Amino acid sequence: MAENLSLDDQATQSGFARLVGASQPAISKHYKAQLFTEGASFRVWLHEYCERLRTEAAGRQANEARNRRDMAQAVESEANAQLKMRELYKQDQLILDIESVRKAMVEWSTIGKNEFLGAVESIVIAIESQHAITVDREPLQPNIDAALKAIGSYEIEPKEAGGGGAPDLDTAA
Repeated sequence: MAENLSLDDQATQSGFARLVGASQPAISKHYKAQLFTEGASFRVWLHEYCERLRTEAAGRQANEARNRRDMAQAVESEANAQLKMRELYKQDQLILDIESVRKAMVEWSTIGKNEFLGAVESIVIAIESQHAITVDREPLQPNIDAALKAIGSYEIEPKEAGGGGAPDLDTAA
């Protein structure tokens, strides 16, 4: 019995329990489950309560198993979307396979080493020309070797799993 209640009044648990013919503890349970909008009117609570009853009656009530299934489907959908994006990127050559990267790194290393050696030789020749001397290159060799090692010192995963470490990609110039 809802005596002197207006649907536009701010809802209370006890008033709503009287309105729908339920116990106050039952309504409190729904309130704690955040079924009702806090501070809303009886009209809003009545709408929310009826929606909840319709959902339960239609068997659409969320339960743990359904939530897990929905989450698994969402994860699967996301994985499929990412796989499709990688395929599109690969087709558009926005991503490269490891072998292409390996080849590019070897080429870069070789070019870098050759440029470095050319620069060292040009510097030595310039010093020799400018000062009319001959530079002994042997003492320079440890520094040159260290620089060449630094240019080519990187590791790429082996082609086959368990292949025993990274292949030697150091290409002497």
